[in-house]
Amino acid sequence: MIRRNIEDFAVDVVKRHNKMLFVSGPRQSGKTTFAEMLLKDKFQGIYTNWDIYNDQKRITKDPYFFEKESRDLSQRFLVIFDEIHKYKNWKNYLKGCFDGYGREFNFIVTGSGRLDLFKKGGDSLFGRYFAIHLFPFSLGELEGNKIDWDIFYESLLNGFEKKSSFASYEQLFNLTCFPEPFLKNERAFYNLWSNERKKTLIREDIRDAYAIKEISNIEALSNLLPYNVSSTLSVNSLREDLKAAFDSVKKWLSILEQFYYFFTVKPYSKSISRAIKKEPKVYLHDWGEIEDEPARFENIIAYHLHKAVNLWTGVGLGRFELFYLRDKEKREVDFLVVKNGESILLVEAKYLDEELSKNLLYFQAKIKIPFAVQVIHKKDVLKRTRINNHLQYVISADMFLRCLP
Repeated sequence: MIRRNIEDFAVDVVKRHNKMLFVSGPRQSGKTTFAEMLLKDKFQGIYTNWDIYNDQKRITKDPYFFEKESRDLSQRFLVIFDEIHKYKNWKNYLKGCFDGYGREFNFIVTGSGRLDLFKKGGDSLFGRYFAIHLFPFSLGELEGNKIDWDIFYESLLNGFEKKSSFASYEQLFNLTCFPEPFLKNERAFYNLWSNERKKTLIREDIRDAYAIKEISNIEALSNLLPYNVSSTLSVNSLREDLKAAFDSVKKWLSILEQFYYFFTVKPYSKSISRAIKKEPKVYLHDWGEIEDEPARFENIIAYHLHKAVNLWTGVGLGRFELFYLRDKEKREVDFLVVKNGESILLVEAKYLDEELSKNLLYFQAKIKIPFAVQVIHKKDVLKRTRINNHLQYVISADMFLRCLP
């Protein structure tokens, strides 16, 4: 069983901080398995799922049913609510659970929709919970990495270890980061799994959450997005392809992003005199749908950085953000990591090119960024240079990604 790297944070939140923990993430990213592991190894408790009829009936008939569970009174009892945000009065219900029973019970709330966007109306839960994302696997998580910015920073500062994780990386590249098909490691299984996951996500999760009549249009939109990966997201272009209104496409995109079908990387403009305002770039959580290998490669790098900045921020290590850079002369670098407003790291995804990107060097000098990394798909590449007291790396993807959480 692969341990998830949010485990220590989850235990800390409920045991030491005595808060509810909200765990959100893509459908089938492993939330149920994670909950079962916590109950087996760290807590006494019970798992409930609103999508299971008997659990739903128990919650509505006897809201504080967990009080009657057989338990060791010398220890806290963990109650896990999965998909409880589908319950109409879920916020008031959780508020009652926490305010009435928080001294004896701990609560973890999980869901495939983004729980942080389900806060409209009802009593506020502010001050009663912390939130974290459970993303699918990353290479560093498969290697057993903790969520630790300092360890990654040490690799940037003192040099990456020339240690290969290419077999796991190649498996991620050829399939997906989602646990079940990754562990199965069969393309035919992935194809069946992916089709079913996408159908369930759109025709059940999204339809039930928003009662959308134009569900086939959202499905059509989701089929277009893999061909837009690594490109700026043009609503007008998608509107023309779908023969739909601009506002409708914008709404559908927002819903697909909320349910973790894709994520975006926004442009960065601060301190760049000729920066150009552009739309965000789009990437998928499940890159197995992307046929073009260079685009899939950039998506994998984007995903690992996106996951890292979210986790570093989520556990309280600082305010981390991910951007891309482009100016009016069309110079571009794929990714910029910013910590607490300070530009720290540039990352360029070059599928096979080992020659250090001129744009990477230009922006590093322009913004005075200490580290610039060019990540490539080739195996066993690790080059380090220093220009004007700034460090540059050309490095194999597996060596770089294995250092991220």
